[in-house]
Amino acid sequence: MSNYTIEAHLFATYYNTALLSTFGTCTQLLLFGNLLVLLFNTTHLLHTQIHASRGWLVAAICVMGLFAAVQLALQIATTVLSWRSFYLGVQGYTTPASSMLSRGDVLDVVGDYLLVANNILTDGLFLHRCYVIWGRNMKVVIVPALSLAVTAGASQPDEIGDWDHHDFRRVFGMMISTNLMLMAMTAGRIWWIRHDVVSALEPSATRVYDTIIAMILESGAIYCISILLYLVSVRYMKRQDSLPTSSVFRAAIPQIMNIAPILLLVRADSGSSVGDETSSYGIRESSCWTQHSLVMHPANVRQPEITRSAVEGHGR
Repeated sequence: MSNYTIEAHLFATYYNTALLSTFGTCTQLLLFGNLLVLLFNTTHLLHTQIHASRGWLVAAICVMGLFAAVQLALQIATTVLSWRSFYLGVQGYTTPASSMLSRGDVLDVVGDYLLVANNILTDGLFLHRCYVIWGRNMKVVIVPALSLAVTAGASQPDEIGDWDHHDFRRVFGMMISTNLMLMAMTAGRIWWIRHDVVSALEPSATRVYDTIIAMILESGAIYCISILLYLVSVRYMKRQDSLPTSSVFRAAIPQIMNIAPILLLVRADSGSSVGDETSSYGIRESSCWTQHSLVMHPANVRQPEITRSAVEGHGR
């Protein structure tokens, strides 16, 4: 049996790199499994309720699923390289071990660029939803569109081999601000319409608006909270034993980025939100869901008179 001698700091470097990568892989595997379930339900929804005219949405969902799958594949490949580097480093092959770590850095940078492209797609869908709900008023979405463009332009990973390329704190902060802006504009618009027509609605019909607002806020909050958890862990957890926490939160972001918009689509079909008692049957039967889904084509809540005619058919 061979005995190997390795410096303590080198051993810690190789081992921690492999361990943190493993935590990230486990996190992405768990979330990707949930995403697959949502994709299956969404496929069923699109097949049974959405017409072929929404082919662009089907394509967007497929691309999001592809982004998530590629991110998982990159994470698994990075983990394999990390453990291979650990194995070679323990045996004293420092040069091949360093080469393995460099390959892992390359994969991480590729993943960062994919994250930027993925964010453009998902936030673009949020932007389109806001644009349609505001009656296709281009002026309303100028500011969030500029915020999305600035975020994409500022998302420049550092040079390969620099571990700081994981630190997207400024860019993640801009992503949060863009999403909060879109959430507020979309939910606020629907709330304002609800406020205008509430006197003409029955309580059961009013709950439809409340459910729509709740689903928008909940789906957006999932994404924002995941980024906030990572930023907090990076800012306040400086100890070595806290690194796995940051690694888990960081690995979750690429998957949750795709889960959030697809989750809204699935929940729109079920017509439910946290704490909501409105029957899913009633919401789906309303013309504002069966003919013009909020996520697909929310023009039915664009104007008070259109909204009133849509929800007055509730329960008929």
